[in-house]
Amino acid sequence: MARDEARHAGFLNKAMSDFNITLDLGFLTKSRKYTFFAPKFIFYATYLSEKIGYWRYITIYRSLEKNSEFRIYPIFRFFESWCQDENRHGDFFAALMKSQKNLLTGTESRFWCRFFLLSVFATMYLNDLQRKDFYASIGLDAKNFDTYVIRKTNQSSAKLFPIILDIDNPKFFKILDKCAILNQTLINYDKQKTLKIIKFFKKAPILLLLGIYFLNLYFLKPIDVENTWENIF
Repeated sequence: MARDEARHAGFLNKAMSDFNITLDLGFLTKSRKYTFFAPKFIFYATYLSEKIGYWRYITIYRSLEKNSEFRIYPIFRFFESWCQDENRHGDFFAALMKSQKNLLTGTESRFWCRFFLLSVFATMYLNDLQRKDFYASIGLDAKNFDTYVIRKTNQSSAKLFPIILDIDNPKFFKILDKCAILNQTLINYDKQKTLKIIKFFKKAPILLLLGIYFLNLYFLKPIDVENTWENIF
């Protein structure tokens, strides 16, 4: 896994150098404090990040295979093997979690599976809708792309997690769209050249509303898939 990630970083560094961009992350160890995360949180988050990465990359790759005129940079030619790396990393963390039954059974595990699924899906959705122009440049609609990736990642998670999100509930994407609008409003406020105290009072009600929306998403009834495991493995 470390070897694969090093190779990915090499690809990205080469790509950035073509645009005269350099990235030095060494300063982070000096300027940022270390934060401890319990290993189980890392397992949930990494499994999902690898699986959603797989579906993102393979979807882009397949689209560009059919529409090569949108392959705006050579790095996209390597996405097939890249995405298979991500899929394999996800499978590794799935095996790791299966060896720790407490991570996948019981009330607490259902809480965390639900939380991390929603966190990863919402983060991607809100971020990608800010970058519609990029996705358009490679022939993709950001919203349709994210909807497909979320659906496939949710299905993949059913092979490991005891519950998955009910993304077919009409409220799910409707609420996410409202969150995306609010998130863009926050970004616009951050760009304004006004006093921090003024920004705070402008942003506070929006942050509160975002919190309410996320709670609504979290408490949408999930889909119980634990009883299907024996048919999957």
